[in-house]
Order: sequence, then structure tokens, then C-alpha cells
Amino acid sequence: MSYEGVEIDMLNLGNADSILVTRWQAGVPSRILIDGGKTGDAQTILDFLKARGISYLDHVVCSHPHEDHVGGLVEIVESREIDFGQAWLHLPWNHVDRNTLGAALVENAERARRVVKILNASMEVSQDLVRAIQARGRTVREPFQGENIGFLFVCGPSMDFYRRLLSEFTDFEKLKSMEDALVVNEQREFMEEFWEGARTGGKATEVEGTGLGQAPTEPENNSSTILWMKFAEDALLFTADAGVEALDAARQAYNIGGLRWMQIPHHGSRRNVNEELIAHFRPQIAFVSADGTRKHPRRAAVNAFKAVGTAVFSTHYPPPDGGNKRFCLGVVPERSGYSPATPLYEADE
Repeated sequence: MSYEGVEIDMLNLGNADSILVTRWQAGVPSRILIDGGKTGDAQTILDFLKARGISYLDHVVCSHPHEDHVGGLVEIVESREIDFGQAWLHLPWNHVDRNTLGAALVENAERARRVVKILNASMEVSQDLVRAIQARGRTVREPFQGENIGFLFVCGPSMDFYRRLLSEFTDFEKLKSMEDALVVNEQREFMEEFWEGARTGGKATEVEGTGLGQAPTEPENNSSTILWMKFAEDALLFTADAGVEALDAARQAYNIGGLRWMQIPHHGSRRNVNEELIAHFRPQIAFVSADGTRKHPRRAAVNAFKAVGTAVFSTHYPPPDGGNKRFCLGVVPERSGYSPATPLYEADE
């Protein structure tokens, strides 16, 4: 049969991301893997691909170098169970002087220890992934605004936006501000855990001043590759962990509103979206990869999407184990073992 359509598979990895996007044209599939979950998730992803009879990926994309997105990619790239064409990830050392960055991290190791620890881990895993890609005889390209990754279009970040984010890591005042923000967030999380038993109208209360998009998104999340595609009249958006600033920059650069499908960023965190962005994107369907705790996905974020008419589906839902989520457009192969998914919170509201 001459298939003509799109398949999106969001794998059930808890608070980690791996999405397989397949574009069928004249019966021939092109496949892009976006992220690879945590280090321990690689075999789950490889088993999923094997079960689908997939041994080749046209493109492999690392959205940003946080362990819950890039960790499993190293093992996937190293595995002989899979072959791939082009690899995509940002190479920070191409955009900031290594000596300057290294000196800044050493100098601020104590004064901004949380931020420095995260940055060092990200640099290390990025280098591991690059080495694994090169060992397979492939090159690395950087996914900046305006690039095409197969049938997907990169609408963020721009190179200027990315370089501005990197410059913050060599600025003591910026590093200290990031560290302070992390401390404040930890304190907020503690208070929310303390007041978890308090209920109003059957819903958990929120700490004052922590509404949608009010808490800052760390620069590495804002560096996430934002991908967009269109099939016929339907537009789809992949957001990884991009925050309000990054999503707004992409929105201003391109006409990416009125979506058919959208990935809710950062496992449904309340930091990464606000009501204005949700109203602009207004997806008919939204997927989120999350473990189903109080934080991921945030009920406030889910309800804000529902308020604009979005049907929200999470990998954790329905309990107890949830499952992989699949979305299709056009004519694609039938797949056994799948049934209609239940929208999040439909059963309890």
C-alpha cells in the first residue's frame, strides 16, 4: 500500500524524553529520533525500534544535553542494532572560548556549585555523544533556526539566541543569579511538599508567586531544539524542554500557532509555558512525557491547555503504568496492540 502520512511515537520513560517521528511518502518511511531518554532507557528504546522492524534512522537529534534527553543516545548511537544517517546536536565549545568557560566554572565552583555541576555534566555527556557519533563514521551538524532536519524544520534556537545563553555561563553575576534561582525553587518545592495535604476544591494548592511561566527556565533548557512540521494543513510542534523565552522567540520568528499536535515542554512543568503561549499554540492534541507525580505534569499546566480545548495525553496515564503514546495523520500502517488513549484527568474531573 502507498502510505502517505505521519506517525509520532512518544515512549513511556517517566520524566525523560524520546520521540520517534515517521514521515511516509509514496509508501517509503523517513524516521527521526528526537532524544534518547536517560542512560538506563537505551535498551527500552532499542527494543521498541526492533519490535517495529526499524534498523535505520535517517536522523538522530539531541535537543539539549540534559541527562534525561541525551543519556540514552550515547548507547543507542554505539549500538550495532541500529544504523543512522545524520546526527544533530549543539556543540557549545564552537560558540564560547573553552578556556574562558573552564576558568569561569572553576572560579565559581563553590559560589554556584549547583549550576557548575549541571554544566560540567552536560559538557561531559555532549563530548561522549560526539565521540560515539564519530566512532560510527558520522559527522555532527548543529540544529539552528532555519535548518531542515529531514521533514522537520528548526524554528529555535537561533545561533544568536544560543550564543547569548552560553555567554551567561562565563558571567559571574549571571551564574550567581542562576544559583539563587535554583535555591529559591528548592525552597518552593519544599513548601509545596509541606502543604501537599492542603486541598481546595479537591485540588492541591499552589505556593503564591509560582504560576505558569513565572519561575525562570535555566539556559540549557532554553537552548532546546524546537522543531516544527506540517502535513497537509496540520502543523505539529516538538518543544523538548524549551521555556517561555525560547518558545516566544520561535513564535515571533515563525507562524507556528494553531497546531494540530504539540509536545508539552519539560514533562509538563509550570515553568515552561504561560497562558499567552498556550492560547497562541492552541493545539488540538498535546502529549507529555511524565511520571505522573504532582510536579510532572503540573495540573495547572494541563488545565491551561484543556481551557483552550486541547485534549492532553500523558505517558503515565492511565494508571498504574500508562504506556507509549502514538499519534497519526494521513494513511499509515496499522499497528496491533494499540487502543484509543484516555485524555489526562478525564476520569477524575
